[in-house]
Amino acid sequence: MDGNDIIPYIEPIFRFCYRRLNSRYDAQDLASEILCHILDGMGRYKIESLEAWVWRIAHNRYARFVEARRKRMELLSDQELTEADIDYRQIDEASVEDEFQPVFLCLHRLSSEYRNIFVDYYIGELSVKQLSRKYRLPETTVKWRLNVGRSKIREWIGEGEMEKVYQRINWNTTGCNGRMHSDRYLHTQIARAICQAAYEKPLTVEEISQCTGIPAMYIEDELPRLEYGDAVRKIGNKYAADFIIVRLEDRAKIESACASMIKEIADYYEEMLWGKEEALEGVGFYGCKAGMGYLGHAFLPYFIRKKIRDLKNGRLNLPDGDFPPRKDGGCGWFHIQETEDEREMAPDSGVGCSLYKNEEKGTEYYLCYYPITKYFNQRVFDIMGSLKKLGIGQTGSEGWIPEGVLQEDELLRVLEARVIRKEKDGYWLNFPCFTGEQFRKASELLCPEDQGLDDLLSDWILSVRKSFTKFVPQRLEDQINQWVSTYAHEIISYVTEELISRGRLERPDPEGNPICGIFGVYSGK
Repeated sequence: MDGNDIIPYIEPIFRFCYRRLNSRYDAQDLASEILCHILDGMGRYKIESLEAWVWRIAHNRYARFVEARRKRMELLSDQELTEADIDYRQIDEASVEDEFQPVFLCLHRLSSEYRNIFVDYYIGELSVKQLSRKYRLPETTVKWRLNVGRSKIREWIGEGEMEKVYQRINWNTTGCNGRMHSDRYLHTQIARAICQAAYEKPLTVEEISQCTGIPAMYIEDELPRLEYGDAVRKIGNKYAADFIIVRLEDRAKIESACASMIKEIADYYEEMLWGKEEALEGVGFYGCKAGMGYLGHAFLPYFIRKKIRDLKNGRLNLPDGDFPPRKDGGCGWFHIQETEDEREMAPDSGVGCSLYKNEEKGTEYYLCYYPITKYFNQRVFDIMGSLKKLGIGQTGSEGWIPEGVLQEDELLRVLEARVIRKEKDGYWLNFPCFTGEQFRKASELLCPEDQGLDDLLSDWILSVRKSFTKFVPQRLEDQINQWVSTYAHEIISYVTEELISRGRLERPDPEGNPICGIFGVYSGK
């Protein structure tokens, strides 16, 4: 005998309850209680006559139900009834699934503090006194939770919103400020649904379940992991997403603010960079004759990022602040962006900065890679650790790589990524490299103080921050400045595209040659 054997009795039991209680909600409550006891007993007892046993439970549970309501409502008639006595004509022909599925779904939406008591009371048949001892709660609290739980279920069923239409949440979860593995915590749809529901304001477990349609037990299982990853913050008995989500409509509003500035900024850098191209060759750094069409991909992001950082920290007093320590040992915040589709790709306009610094044998040197998402080269990014060993500190600005600096397997990887090239007289860097003094001279030449540019970029930064304050919940305001830096830097990609369209900058090819956006700086001590 299994659970399928009670299917023929489900509708008669509901009609039995409905006829006596004259309330669809009360009938659903009592019928679900009867069915729970039947299913529980089938696994524990040897049953000779299923029909007799089913109706005995129905009568007993109905009697208890009426007794429990005696002080609050008039007792209904408690007459003996068999299946043959039920008048099916008095009740509409509703399907079993339509009547009972909402009840069981609502039970799953209750948080554990209510759900566990419900299960023990109705299925385990524990008394209020026994529940009080088991959960170490006053009897009045147990009664209160039973009443509140029943009220919640009635309210939810009454809403008619139990049938949730699940839609995939498309987020890019690979970005962050600081040092952390953001995708570890937010890659699942359950985690995203919880955080999305609790983004605008803190919610209880039951409210999250109500918003998402996810059973409360699954939400309760996921929340400790989200709390540990600092993706969710607990506020009293409620939970709130602890990161900013840039939705597609939010991004569209921010982008509209920069449209008028792109050409002005591009005009400035076109005049500055190409107007000083000949003078730049006189600085004498390795790669100085490559042309501004190539070198501009390194200079442009460096100078714009530096300007934005200086303006935010100084003139505008909008510092990023420190990266907060995290429970998992990392630091920083999530950078979550809604995407157009399930590929969950970062926007093409996204920009990044990979900086590798090293000190060795009395020298200091660092490598910079400034990728734009549209032209991002994964192989270059993957070997940045190996690039530290390329001998920048040993070769100065000459670009030659001494034999033996790289092991054979490392050498092959770097060659495949085209960041070095092989010639008859050995291996050479395939990107510009400066001494500290050369880089200082190049910066002074190409990036002088300019009030007009400062005003233009300041307006851009303030417009971005104003846009963020309109859609970011107040509790997350301390994260806005870092997000503003990230988004303000995207002006780099827009200006780059503008200069490419003018024929000034080469169009990067992630699979072609040379590699754009890399440079190295070395200085002796």
